[in-house]
Amino acid sequence: MDKENYENSAQEAAGEPGNSGAKTKSTLEHGAEAFGHAEQTVRDAYGKTSEKVGETYDKAKDYSRDNPGKTLLITLGIGIGIGLLLGGSTHRTRAGRLAQPVVHALSDIALAYFR
Repeated sequence: MDKENYENSAQEAAGEPGNSGAKTKSTLEHGAEAFGHAEQTVRDAYGKTSEKVGETYDKAKDYSRDNPGKTLLITLGIGIGIGLLLGGSTHRTRAGRLAQPVVHALSDIALAYFR
């Protein structure tokens, strides 16, 4: 490598203005800034989501504490519906044809109570 090429490489590595090394450094700085912004956005979204999930969980606990009979019937219905759905998946029987509407109806009822 001759002396002139070596000096140009050293200048680029040092990041002197007006050369490709400075452009690379600027691009890296912008990339790091964009990454930091994206990271903060994800943290904010995660925080908001975990807060909402916690609130919904607390509401569900309060509802089940206030209405244990309804909660028991809802969970029993969901269990029966899932059982029919899974049991009906291997055999195409009358119960299998009924399982899907039962599961949909029970999930609609459960959603109505928890809203």
